[in-house]
Amino acid sequence: MLDAVNEATMHVDGSSQHSQSSSFSRAIGAVTGSFTRQKTRRRMSSVSSATPAQRRRGSIHSLFESLPSSSTTKPLAPEQQRQPLHHQDSGIPSFQQQPSTPLNSKVFSPFKRLSSMRRRPTAPGPSTDVKNVFTPPVYPPVLPGSAARQAAAAANQDRQNQLRREQEHTQRFLNGLITTSMRDDDIKDNESGVDMTCASPIVRADSVTEKKMSKLWQLLRGDKANRIKVDPFQRLPAELATTVLSNLDAASLVRAERVSRSWHEHASSPHVWRNVFLRKHEPEVHVSPAPIQMGGLGTGKMSGGNPAPAQDWKRMFEARSIIDARWKTGTPAAIYLNGHTDSVYCCQFDENKAITGSRDRTIRVWDLKTYKCIRVYGGPNHRPTANTPPPMEERPERVISHASMNGTKVGNEIYTVPTDYHDASILCLQYDSEIMVTGSSDYTCIVWDITGDEYVPMYRLRGHEAGVLDVCLDDKYIISCSKDAMIKVWDRKTGNCIRTLKGHRGPVNAVQLRGNFLVSASGDGIAKLWNLETGVSIKDFPSEDRGLAAVEFSDDAKYVLAGGNDHVVYKFDASTGELVHSRVKHDGLVRSLFLDAFNGRIVSGSYDQSIQVSDYETGQTYAVYKNWTTSWILSAKSDYRRVVATSQDGRTLILDFGHDVPGSDLLVGSK
Repeated sequence: MLDAVNEATMHVDGSSQHSQSSSFSRAIGAVTGSFTRQKTRRRMSSVSSATPAQRRRGSIHSLFESLPSSSTTKPLAPEQQRQPLHHQDSGIPSFQQQPSTPLNSKVFSPFKRLSSMRRRPTAPGPSTDVKNVFTPPVYPPVLPGSAARQAAAAANQDRQNQLRREQEHTQRFLNGLITTSMRDDDIKDNESGVDMTCASPIVRADSVTEKKMSKLWQLLRGDKANRIKVDPFQRLPAELATTVLSNLDAASLVRAERVSRSWHEHASSPHVWRNVFLRKHEPEVHVSPAPIQMGGLGTGKMSGGNPAPAQDWKRMFEARSIIDARWKTGTPAAIYLNGHTDSVYCCQFDENKAITGSRDRTIRVWDLKTYKCIRVYGGPNHRPTANTPPPMEERPERVISHASMNGTKVGNEIYTVPTDYHDASILCLQYDSEIMVTGSSDYTCIVWDITGDEYVPMYRLRGHEAGVLDVCLDDKYIISCSKDAMIKVWDRKTGNCIRTLKGHRGPVNAVQLRGNFLVSASGDGIAKLWNLETGVSIKDFPSEDRGLAAVEFSDDAKYVLAGGNDHVVYKFDASTGELVHSRVKHDGLVRSLFLDAFNGRIVSGSYDQSIQVSDYETGQTYAVYKNWTTSWILSAKSDYRRVVATSQDGRTLILDFGHDVPGSDLLVGSK
């Protein structure tokens, strides 16, 4: 009897797993512990000496006490046992009930005992014959073909049960519910009959993936001891191989090209090198409207605002790498532009042309492919004479220096007297694709239409009470600043003055615009940050000593650079006003500043006749070009490959780091 009860208890435990009833499984698990088994044995042994009827009742009561509460373990009648169990929440199909064990079997089932007792006749009197109290179930009539259908359904259900048990077991193992300290019987595959113990560890899928990716990375890094045996790119689609390789840096990609012919074919793909090139060299736009681009981007041809297809991206990457190395080593070629007859105060350039303004009251346009002057704009009384300017000293690094054409036939042909012009020094200028604004010592600005071959004056901006020292613009505003300590905001389309910004106590020498914010630098020794919507000064950036002559606003509007009469370049945090560093130092007044934030360079020009190139993040100077002109540096600007600087000696100096670099012509954008 004790063995039968134990076996019945094990049977109940097994049934809980097959039915996937979580509440029943937890209840049976709690009962079938050592405490419950001992309690059942004691109750069964205590009833063994009673009368047959008492033994029967005692065994029933004992069994009830050994099981969980009736609400969770109520036995089912045979008819009910034959009905499939419905799992309404799990979505698992109903199970076919296994046929009941014959009465003469050695296996004892508490459910059969309970079923038989529920069908005990109402007549009184004890009975020891179980057959007399058992009521045979009434089976429904068997329809033709039903046996085959039931057999097929039962076989299908067995397969589903087996699959479910395997998945459940694996999930429990992965979740840590089965540990190595459990008995072998608990982790054997008893249902299959193989009696195989799951002794080997199950490796998680993510661990396998990590190991494979680690091996691939070791191969790309050249670790021969860990090279994988299967070439992944022979199995991956070409698109996926391109995506994988596009995430490598250039050095790793070059090593990948040397692995095999297959790898070389994939790694040298233009699609791969396009992604690698643009990821490193395509600049980001942080504010709207976008700042005016100085020079070229150095990212090749454009089509519809995007990089054009079918370009030699690998060769372009090699050209940019050589140019960047020349910046670091300080080995540019020198190009001199000769023609102005007095100090050149201002300049701007793109990939095709440079425009300069001078104290000689003229504006010159230079072709940056031939480095010759192609147009001069000035008044009738400002036409230059022959043999001007005189020859001047040049550096050994000079590669191009065309003689002035002043007073020659060609010089006279390119000289143009516009309908309106400045009758004083050209102190500042800025242009975009449509207009150019020039400021002069005559207290005014002229707005020019530059969309055609000839530059045509459109209107003047009048309102300042002294010379206009600097101008800047975007697609909405034109900003001008003056010796009169005022800053004026003009409507670009109408030319009307919208607002006058007052706050500086000295000449405002420089301004720069980023979206709705403007920075200015003054001789009073303070740089200011303005909100153009309100016209209010919201932040001051003071120098440590003396006035400021130049200012720069980073493209992301996070930092302000300022330099001036104390020979130092300051870097301020625009949001807090705190000084980040002031490590760039000259031996004279810092007259000009230019920030190329994307390429990480600060270019400064000084009265000490030097041009310095410094690191934007650290302020560390890594190149100094001193005495490449014979007088002060008044303006210096740069792009990815060159610095264009103007001097008091009347010349424009170009430091070209891309001169004769193979493939540098591929970096030039569309005109």
